[in-house]
Amino acid sequence: MKIRILPSLVAGIMTATFFLSSCLGNDYEEIEYPSTSSITSFSIGTLHQTFYVKSSKGEDSVYTDTVSYADVPFTIDQINRKIYNKDSLPKDVDITRVVASISADYAAVYYVKNDKDTIWTTADSLDFSKPVTFKVMTFNPTLNQFDFGAPYVVSVNVHKLNPDSLVWKHFENNKFANGTTYARQKAVYTNETLYVFGETADGSVKANKTSVERGNISSWNEITLPAGTNIYSATAFNNNVYFVANGELYFLENQITKVGNSTGLTNLITVSNGKLLAYKGNENKVVTIDSEGNELTESNFVNGNDLKGRMSAISMPSSHNKDLWRTIVMTNNIGTSEADSTATVFSYISNDTEWVKYQPNNPTTCPNQGNISMITYDGKIYAFGEDFDYFYTSNDNGLNWNQETGYMVFPSENKNGIDKLTTYRGNGSYSAVVEENGNKGSFIWFIWEDGSATRALLNRLTPKE
Repeated sequence: MKIRILPSLVAGIMTATFFLSSCLGNDYEEIEYPSTSSITSFSIGTLHQTFYVKSSKGEDSVYTDTVSYADVPFTIDQINRKIYNKDSLPKDVDITRVVASISADYAAVYYVKNDKDTIWTTADSLDFSKPVTFKVMTFNPTLNQFDFGAPYVVSVNVHKLNPDSLVWKHFENNKFANGTTYARQKAVYTNETLYVFGETADGSVKANKTSVERGNISSWNEITLPAGTNIYSATAFNNNVYFVANGELYFLENQITKVGNSTGLTNLITVSNGKLLAYKGNENKVVTIDSEGNELTESNFVNGNDLKGRMSAISMPSSHNKDLWRTIVMTNNIGTSEADSTATVFSYISNDTEWVKYQPNNPTTCPNQGNISMITYDGKIYAFGEDFDYFYTSNDNGLNWNQETGYMVFPSENKNGIDKLTTYRGNGSYSAVVEENGNKGSFIWFIWEDGSATRALLNRLTPKE
């Protein structure tokens, strides 16, 4: 059998081949550009940037400095003739006077200024507040003349919002099921779900849960808890929520399930290296418990102190040995002396048998605050109280604390639809929890006594999916 190729088909293939080879970089017009008219590299240099800071006294200060952005990579899309930076520059960078560095197939590079082609030089200061069009002049052997190649559109992208500033949103209408109001509460997060364990004014204990997605919150659903539940024991562990009731360990699944045979438990502290840390008040000891409820090790807590009630705790690998985990616990200082002006902080290393208490009432210890909370967010440790005046941060595992003077600040007045957080708390309870959810966003949730909520988000941790 012979295969015959029609002359018209051959002609069509040749025409298509010519069209593709002559229209590189332009899929819509049959224009023949010189083949040596490409920009091969693009970068920017030192730019002016405005900085907004607070002094140690809380006073605002503004200054401008020069910062090199020569290392910022620019993508050159040769097909679509676009040049841009995928990672946006900080919001307060001035891109109205940019000195660029450009390499091209031919040295004659032009840009469009006032609708006219203007020769570009390495000393030119260009305004990139809008995209700038560049062209490379080169010799076109087909036409036997100098000609422009296909134009490039160059964009210098800048964040519209400061990536390190907090964005706030309030959810007024999401109230706890059945109109419940909590006099005391604790919030935990796991698997895109918020759980709030609470105690009402009459002493009854209940839990509410709601799904959260991309910084939005759904309706609350009530969960009945066993009598004797310590609401402060609620802890996210093993993709579930574990808690203590009447000295025993339970978790929430489709139904409340008892775990293991441990007795004498008073509270759950946190999760450390894949195991629960549980407090036994009668013995003043801390035990480690696996997901099946087996007690593994024990350590002695600090004499004269206890972890029966409200506290905040975090655990992380030690910086010098990843096999060791450090746990930090913060509670309110219940001292009665005027000198008792700082929070109480405890520390524990996983290979020790004793807990330690940091020396209180030092100038650099975290100030004592009503219903104090400690969280980790964006890789840092923060603490704050129910007056929501300041975030305090520690860089040395909770030993020393500084008032945050950057962009981690609470709303101080009505702005962008958000009031000072004490407006929402009133005289009621609150709890705070962090939702670390990768590309789906990382949020700080504040839950108020009636289930209404406020959340905070660093701009650069905005959902990317």
